Amino acid sequence: MSGSSSPTLPSDATVAPEALARALLGCVGLLALVGLAVAASASPPGEAWAGMTLHLVHLGLGLAAFLVAWHLPPERLRQLAWPASWALAALLAVLLFGGWLHATNQAARWIRIGPMSFQPSLLLQFLWPVALASWVARDPLRLRQPRALGRLALRFGLLTLPVLLQPDLGSVVILLFVGGVTLMFSGAPIRLLQVSVLLFVVLLAVASALFPHVGSRLDWWQHPSEQVERGVETLSSAGPLGRGPGLGVMKFGHVPEGRTDFVLTLVGEEWGLPGTLFVWSLFLAFTFLGLALARRARSRYGVVLMVAATVMIAFQAAYNLAMVVGMLPVKGLPLPFVSRGGSSLLALSALLGAALRAALDARRARPPLPGLLP
Repeated sequence: MSGSSSPTLPSDATVAPEALARALLGCVGLLALVGLAVAASASPPGEAWAGMTLHLVHLGLGLAAFLVAWHLPPERLRQLAWPASWALAALLAVLLFGGWLHATNQAARWIRIGPMSFQPSLLLQFLWPVALASWVARDPLRLRQPRALGRLALRFGLLTLPVLLQPDLGSVVILLFVGGVTLMFSGAPIRLLQVSVLLFVVLLAVASALFPHVGSRLDWWQHPSEQVERGVETLSSAGPLGRGPGLGVMKFGHVPEGRTDFVLTLVGEEWGLPGTLFVWSLFLAFTFLGLALARRARSRYGVVLMVAATVMIAFQAAYNLAMVVGMLPVKGLPLPFVSRGGSSLLALSALLGAALRAALDARRARPPLPGLLP
């Protein structure tokens, strides 16, 4: 791709892809505003401004990541995706075995930078979809070649091995799920889904045997975590209409991780069922708009990457909803664009920027194959 200038979104609302992109970004903006309001509500008395400031810093970093990815030409990003993924995997291995990762909840995942912390493994949520979309777009016929799919699976295993050893089984499962669904959308045979399920079961069994805290989380239906029990109790006591903005008890630490992973509990406590349904209507709209935009993308790469980005964000949102009500095991998984999670926001914002650029960019675009997103 020649030139480094980025495309601009035309104002003509009759251009379907651009209109879908604007609507999708509108959903993301509303989710970010909800997160900002929650940051103020979740802060103890006298600390609302500090909570909003910290959240604004995270949103600013996410916006910067989005803009950088948007301005990076798709061909250049495709060239960098696999080398950057391998470099990140090597860095994670060095940090892990060198003892430089900070451990929380029996898992070494974080780098401390002064008062802030960063989870570098989450960058795979940006790099893996880009690398996968590039792999599919370069030669879609490989989707029907078992040997090529086997080599891709080997690459995935090597890339995620340092993450699995932290241990962070949940992040590996997210990447595996997104990769499997993306390949299925792209035209891979149904037996790939069977292989993915088998791989997931093997990973689950190995992780449960090696890491006790993983096994304990899998026993959630018999022994719900304290977070889930307190979260459900808080929602039940608040009633269908909630306690009202700023009147919740979660800000006093009643529910652990109430400002991050369990932020939806705070939304339900203070804004009731209407607030919760509003948040989820935004995620549903985001999902439908993302898939619709993928169908109208101007290149095979844009189709696949837009699907991967949509599935990545929608799956994490759906998991978070099921997790806070005890339907799935608890995992350190923020609610996209709403929770106070800087590492996740950085990775997902960059992924969204790259996906939108790829879907809307028409230069050197090759028409999608008929088998992509029928």
